Parts: sequence; structure tokens; C-alpha cells
Amino acid sequence: MDNKIRQISDSLAWNIFLMAVGAFVFIIGYNGIAAHHNFVPGALYGFAVVMQKISPELSLSRWYLLLNIPLFILAWKGVSRRFFFLNLLTMSMVTFLTSYVHLDLGIQNEMYAAIASGAIMGAGCGIILRTYGGGGGLDVVAVILNQRYGIRFGAFYFVINAVVMSFALSRYTPDKIIASLLMLFISSVLTEYVLSLFNQRKAVRIISRKSEIIVHELTRNKKMHATIIPGKGGYSGERIDMVYSITDNLRLRSLEQVVFEIDPEAIFVVENTFSVIGQNINKRKAY
Repeated sequence: MDNKIRQISDSLAWNIFLMAVGAFVFIIGYNGIAAHHNFVPGALYGFAVVMQKISPELSLSRWYLLLNIPLFILAWKGVSRRFFFLNLLTMSMVTFLTSYVHLDLGIQNEMYAAIASGAIMGAGCGIILRTYGGGGGLDVVAVILNQRYGIRFGAFYFVINAVVMSFALSRYTPDKIIASLLMLFISSVLTEYVLSLFNQRKAVRIISRKSEIIVHELTRNKKMHATIIPGKGGYSGERIDMVYSITDNLRLRSLEQVVFEIDPEAIFVVENTFSVIGQNINKRKAY
């Protein structure tokens, strides 16, 4: 059953479906809320919004398309064909939906609108980024810059969004800029949340003199995976191993009880992970 689910999630059809859903959710957030309050989104879509404000002769969808074209031309040989065409497909979907999906979710309060639009747009971006593609031309450029010059994605988009807001300063009131920044912040938080939603796990480190007994209990009775990492006490110099395991929120409490029943003096460290993929945990493969 798990293998069948993984095959579906790795398929091209499923990835295209997620792109379409993500693009639709993003446009719901912008056209349904943000556009009615004149908020400025980030990245290339934000550039298109500002350019449409400066030169309203062209529609937002046309500005977005025009800004993407040179980026895709430049990136033709810089990334894999799969990544290129999936980004091109996402850009086409967003352009189409921008033109034809018109609605008003009726949120009047500007603060509520910034929160709601950021959450919805962030969820849409997260769904898109869960695929093997990206959100358009800037994602392609970001990948090329990262591969060639080691420029991090976060740094790249920080600069891009700073430039977008700099352009917007001449056309929008300070209140709109602040509300837009709040929207961008919430959007980035929701994007990361959606990205980690199905892959987030708890990384557990257990330092104990009874590590072998703990591992035996975890692997034999709890059907969990665990690794023993040899260690040595910094003060005493005696051997004391560390057990490393990955679990989820539902089994974390049970794991804690098992450990302290075996060794009340154990040290139990839990860390949140952003994404855990591999072996039997949400394994993904390229198609």
C-alpha cells in the first residue's frame, strides 16, 4: 500500500495536479483578498503587481507573463528540462488563473486581510513547492544562481522582495507597505509549514548507559528504527553511547516512557526536523 502511494506521489500526473491546486489556492488568496486591499506580494508576481500599478495599460496577467519570458529564455540551458517545463507550466497556470478567477472573499479589515491572504497564498506556494517544479521564472533563476555561485535561495528572494518593496514605496502608502510585509511574513511561514507538513518528524537523541537494551526494545517491540552512536563521557572518560531515532508526535510520548522505564537516568533530547525523507519514511524518487 505504501509503495503504491509513493508511486502516485512521484508520478508526473500527481505533480501537475498539485501545481494546479497550488496555483488556484494562490490566486484565491491574491484575487480574493490581497488585490482588493492593494497589497503587494513578493517575488516576480509582486513585480508584476507594481508594474501594473505604474503602467495600467497592461493587465496583471500580461505583466506577469512578460516578466517571465526573458527569465525562461535565459534559463533554457541552465536547469534540467523537467524542472524548466514544470516551472513553465506553473507560470502558465498562474497567468491563466489571474485573468479568469475573479472573486471577493469580503474581508474588510486590513489586518485580517493581510493575515488571511498571506496564509492562503503561502499555502498555495507550499503546495506548488511540494512538487518537482517551482513557482515560475524566478525559481529557475534561483536554482541556476545556487548551482553556479552558491547563492542561497533565502538570500536571493530576500533581495528580490526588497527590490519589489523599494519600487512599491513610490506608489503605495506606508500603511499598505507594512500590511504587505505582514502578508509576506505570514506567507513565508505557511509555505514552510505546508512543505514540512507530511515530512516533519521528531529527531530523538538518547544518552544512556543502557543503550543496547533501549535499542533492543525499540527495534523488537516498538518496530522503530534506531542507531547506536559510540560516545565517551567528557568528564568521566567512560564509554556511554547515544541512541538516535526518528519518530512522530503520536509515538513520542510512548518512546519517552520506554526509555525512562529502562534507564531513569537517561538524557532524552527531542528536536523538530523540517523534513525527513529516506528509507521507509516518505521516500521519494525522481521520475
